[in-house]
Amino acid sequence: MKHKSLLAFYKFSVTENMKSKKHKKIQVKQLGFSKSNRDVHLDLLKALAITMVVFFHNAQLNPNGIIDNALMMFCNSAVPIFFMVTGALQLTREGTVDPKRHIKKVMVLYLYVICWKMIYAVFMHFFYHVHIDGSLSNLINYVFLFQEVPGVSTGHFWYFQALIAIYLILPLLRICKDEKIIGYLMLVLFGFSSVVFDLALFFQFIGKITGKNIPNALLLTQMSPFHPTYAIYILCMFLGKCIYEQKGKCFCYKKVALFSIGLGLVGLMVIKYIQSGVWTWQGVHIVSGYYYCSTLLIASGVFIFFVGRKSISKVEYWIGKNIGQYTLGIFFLHILVYTILEHILYKTIAPFNHWYINLIESAGIVGVSSMCTVIFEKMKIKRYRRSSR
Repeated sequence: MKHKSLLAFYKFSVTENMKSKKHKKIQVKQLGFSKSNRDVHLDLLKALAITMVVFFHNAQLNPNGIIDNALMMFCNSAVPIFFMVTGALQLTREGTVDPKRHIKKVMVLYLYVICWKMIYAVFMHFFYHVHIDGSLSNLINYVFLFQEVPGVSTGHFWYFQALIAIYLILPLLRICKDEKIIGYLMLVLFGFSSVVFDLALFFQFIGKITGKNIPNALLLTQMSPFHPTYAIYILCMFLGKCIYEQKGKCFCYKKVALFSIGLGLVGLMVIKYIQSGVWTWQGVHIVSGYYYCSTLLIASGVFIFFVGRKSISKVEYWIGKNIGQYTLGIFFLHILVYTILEHILYKTIAPFNHWYINLIESAGIVGVSSMCTVIFEKMKIKRYRRSSR
């Protein structure tokens, strides 16, 4: 009898333990946090944003496609989304910033950029015979000072120039806790970035219609305490912080988020038409696409939509874990993968270019870049474990 009762108790305890583990897993999925306490909503947002960046850079599209054009306009919101995620993560943290530790992080990021610029130059020189001026001043300008070299595609590294500049004042942004001060700062940033650029576009449109010289509204940015590039991204960081702090209410604004995305997309299509006179892609990029109110509407809508979701599927967890957590590596690698494809494949399949072909290619580039980054990270961990034994 004793053995039977002990066996029954053991079975009961095992069953209850399994139930509690299952309940915990369900709870974690519903909350949207991974085991490492990362918010999967933000990892998913980063995965979407990096795919948009790759789609934007790959650009193997149908010149006469309206959908192709609309998707390229949508992808203009990728960088603002990244900065909103940065704001949600960095500006919601409690406590003060350790200056020494913070400067070390900024220097590590800068060293990453230096290393990757050298990798790009070596890759293009040895594999595609791109001539690089070997003078000391040219090398210093290219490697350390963000200057570009003909034939080496490093134009997208401007993002790190902006990121490093903003990270240098991040401790100052983190001490802004008063809602009124944050509101005032956001108003100033908004005025000297999106409002000025939209106003300049409106003046340009009036000038086209009337044929008269109209004042240049962009001259107003000379009064701004922030460069327009930094103003818009600091604004995005504060937007990300404010929305993320209210993430519990975001689910209620799902329809508003979708309306915001739609309105912003129409706005960017109209802006491109004013600038270039075309509704189709035609290989024409929108000028200053990151700065307009329409871009902010899309980025804010996407952010609210993702953060407001109550549950995450297994596939989304996987995407967040394997792509969203490795966006830095994907960002560095994707242009190299694109360059290889451009030389061996893209000329052959150019007649079939369309938005869905570009999407498949972009997903492939993201997948390959992510896989390389994950393998490299695992090798790094193994080396660290061996050295620590």
